[in-house]
Amino acid sequence: MTDSLFMPVWLLLSWLMRQVESGIDEIGEEPTAEVKSYEPIEQAIKIGIAAFSVLLLGLSISAYRKTALKGIVYAAVAFGLFAVQMFFDYLGDAVEGFDAPFNDIIFMGITLAILVLFFMAIVRKG
Repeated sequence: MTDSLFMPVWLLLSWLMRQVESGIDEIGEEPTAEVKSYEPIEQAIKIGIAAFSVLLLGLSISAYRKTALKGIVYAAVAFGLFAVQMFFDYLGDAVEGFDAPFNDIIFMGITLAILVLFFMAIVRKG
């Protein structure tokens, strides 16, 4: 039984290692035109994620008004933070000069805050 599970996992891990190794070999090379052609799609996905986060924020606020559950407030704030994070990520890619050296720290801090807020929404009673 474990042999039948081990083989697909081993194949997947070996494939992932080959992908990482080929990515390490390509560091320092100029990006190809093929990679640049995906940038508009990536930006559209980021805008879609931010819009969906704002929609979930609105739904969370509406649910809080109807139920007055405190856990929903934590989820609403987490959705709002996620929308802000995606907006800043989009700005960092789309606007020249918006890339600051501390942006990665801010993004990781927002991600940690989102996780803590979702945890509080699940654990918090009343």
